[in-house]
Amino acid sequence: MNPPTLLLVEDTAEIRLLVGRGLRQAGYQVIEAKNGLEALAQWQAHRPQLVLMDVCMPEMDGFAAMTGLRELDPEGDCPIIMLTGSDDLSSIERAFELGAADFITKPINLSLLKQRVRYALRGAERERELRHARSLQESARQLAGLCYWEYDPYVQRVNWLNTPSFLEAYIAQPPSDLPAILAWVVPEERARFEAIVIDSLKTGQAFDLEVRCEAQGRFCVLKMMGQKHAQTRRLIGAIQDLTPLRSLESQAEYLSHHDGLTGLPNRKLFLVGVEASLEQRAPQQQLWVLVVQIQRLHQISDVLGVDATDQLLMLFAQQLQKCAGAHGQVARFEGSSFALSCFTPLLSEVEAKRHLQEQLKPLLRQWSLAEQDLILSLKVGASAAPDQAHQAYDLLRFAQRALRAQEASSQMTLAIYQSGEIDVLAQRLSLESELRRAVEQEDFTLAYQPQLNLEQGRVVGVESLLRWQHPEKGWISPAVFIPLLEELGLIHTLGEWVMQHACWQLSQWQRQGVCSAEQPLRMGINLSPMQFAQPDLAEQLVRAVSQHQIQPRQIKLEITESVAMQDPQASIALLHQLREMGFQIAIDDFGIGFSSLEYLLRFPLDSLKIDRAFVKDITRGRRDRAIIKALTSLCQGLNIATIAEGVENQRQRDYVDALGVTEIQGYLLSQPLAADDFVAWWSAFQA
Repeated sequence: MNPPTLLLVEDTAEIRLLVGRGLRQAGYQVIEAKNGLEALAQWQAHRPQLVLMDVCMPEMDGFAAMTGLRELDPEGDCPIIMLTGSDDLSSIERAFELGAADFITKPINLSLLKQRVRYALRGAERERELRHARSLQESARQLAGLCYWEYDPYVQRVNWLNTPSFLEAYIAQPPSDLPAILAWVVPEERARFEAIVIDSLKTGQAFDLEVRCEAQGRFCVLKMMGQKHAQTRRLIGAIQDLTPLRSLESQAEYLSHHDGLTGLPNRKLFLVGVEASLEQRAPQQQLWVLVVQIQRLHQISDVLGVDATDQLLMLFAQQLQKCAGAHGQVARFEGSSFALSCFTPLLSEVEAKRHLQEQLKPLLRQWSLAEQDLILSLKVGASAAPDQAHQAYDLLRFAQRALRAQEASSQMTLAIYQSGEIDVLAQRLSLESELRRAVEQEDFTLAYQPQLNLEQGRVVGVESLLRWQHPEKGWISPAVFIPLLEELGLIHTLGEWVMQHACWQLSQWQRQGVCSAEQPLRMGINLSPMQFAQPDLAEQLVRAVSQHQIQPRQIKLEITESVAMQDPQASIALLHQLREMGFQIAIDDFGIGFSSLEYLLRFPLDSLKIDRAFVKDITRGRRDRAIIKALTSLCQGLNIATIAEGVENQRQRDYVDALGVTEIQGYLLSQPLAADDFVAWWSAFQA
C-alpha cells in the first residue's frame, strides 16, 4: 500500500525544507507549492490525501486557495490543515469557515504536526467510510421498502423524506405532526409510544419498536425506528410496514403472549423463544439466560407515582432490547423483573461475567422522570447452556436462583449460577435472626483507619468502620450485613449508635491528648443509603456532637457517589444543610459509580476520596495516573481536598503525592485499628 501523499503549500523555502523533510522521514510522500496557484495545479495533478496550507502567500493566498480546493473537492475528502501565526485568531476562524480541518501555529513543532496529520487522515478516512455506509443503507432501504421521516420539536412538524407509498393503503395522508401520529396509534399503545419519543428527545436514545395503528377501520402494524440528531436536535428515523408479517396473529393471541405495558413477550413466550435458540445454538456458542431485577421500584412508585413508574418500565424495556442485540430476546415478568437471552462465544466464568456486565452497562444510564433524575440499582442472575442446563425452563430457574441468592453491593450486581451451591436463602434467614439479636445487644465495634496529610506529614483524621464479630462465624463483612440491616429496618438504630460511639471516642481521645485544638483530629462517619434518606439525620448528628461536646467541624460525613446520585436535587439540599451546620462532607469511592462532574461541581464538598481501584495499579497504569491527576487538578481548582484510599506501599504514596493528592489512607500507614490500638499506634507514629 502506497504511503499517503501530502501537499505542502508554503512560500518560505526554509519552512518548506524543514517541514517537507520531517514529513518524508515520517513515511509520507510530499509534494510542494509556493503559492495558491501552484497548489491548485499540484492538487489536480496528484490528488493528495491532505493539504498543509499557509495563509499569507503571494499571487494567491491561502484563503483563496482553500476556496478553489473546495470547488475541486466538493465532498471534502481531502482535509486541509492551516499553518498560521500563533496570534492569528481571525485567520483561524475564517479558515474554518472555508472548510479547514485543523490548524497549527508557527514556529511549527514537527512532532505535533505529525500527530495532527495522522489524526486528520484518520478523520478523512472515517468520513469516506461513512458516505459508503450511507450509500449501502440507501440500497437496503429501497430493497426493504422503508421510508424516512424527520420530526422537528420546535415547529412540531413531521416531514417525510421520501414518498411513503405503502402508507396510502392505511391512511389518506401521512401524519404531519406528533398529535396526528398519536391519534393514528391505537389507544392502548399511545402512552408507550409518546413516552419513548419524549425520552429520545430528552436523552438522545435511539428507539426501535412496533406500533399498531388504525384509521377509518384500516389496521396496520408498523416498525418505527428513530434517534435524535445531535446537530439539528430533530428526531430522524424510518418506518416499515410489518402488517403482512403480523397478519396471522390475532389481537387476543398477541395479548396472551405479551406484556400489556411494555409490549415485550411474557414468560411463556420467552421460554418458547429460548427453546428455539437452544436448537439453533452452535457448538462454539453459549446461550445465556439472564433475569434482571430493578431494586426498590416500589419506593420510586411511592415518590413519583404509578404513571411515572410505568413510563420508567417502558423506557427500561427499550434499553434492555438494545442490550440484547439483534439475535437476543427480552421479556417482562411480574413487577420489576425482566428476562434476556443472548449468545456469546465459549467463555470462562470470569470472562463471561465481564462480558455480560459490559453488555448491560447502558442500563446504568441516568433516567429522567417527572423532572427527577434517577440512577437505578439492578440485580442480575445468569445461567448458560450447555454448562448448567439444556432446557429453557431449567436455565430460567437457575438464573432466578442466582439472582435471589446474591446481595446487592453496587449499582449492578451480577451472579452466575453455581451448580450445587449452598442454599443462600436458608443461610440468610439464620443470619437475619442473629443480626437482630446483635443489634439489640450492641455486639458491634468500630475500627479506625488513620488518614495522613502529605504536606503536613501528620495524621489529621480517621475513618470509623463498623465491625461485627459473629460468635461462631467470625468477622462478617459489612458488605453482607449492612444491606441486611437496611432491609430489616435496623440501620437507623445502628446508624445512630455509630454516630454516638464515634463522637464519644473522639471526646475520649481529646482527654487523652491524642488530639487538641492546636492539632485537631477529624472523625469520618460513613452514611448508608437509608441513613442518608432518613428525615431526622441532621437531628441525630446534632444530638451526638452536643452530648459529647464535639464541634461539628470535627466530623466528616462520607457518602458514596451512587447514594448522592439516587436523588441529586434532594442530596444537594441536604448536603448544604449539613455543611451550614458545620459538618464536613466527603464523597467516597469516587470514580466507580456515576461520576457526574456536573454534580461534583454542585455538591458542597470538603473532600473527595479516590477509590483504591485507581491507586492499586498507579505505578504501572498510565490511565490510572491520568485519572488521578485530572481529579486532583479539578479539586484544587474547587478547593476540595483529595484522599487516596488503599495506599499500601511507598511507591504508591510517592506517586499520589507527586500527582497532587492531599491525604492518603491505607495499609502503608495502618490497617483499621481498635481504639486502644490506635492510641498506641499514634504515639509510636509521633515519636
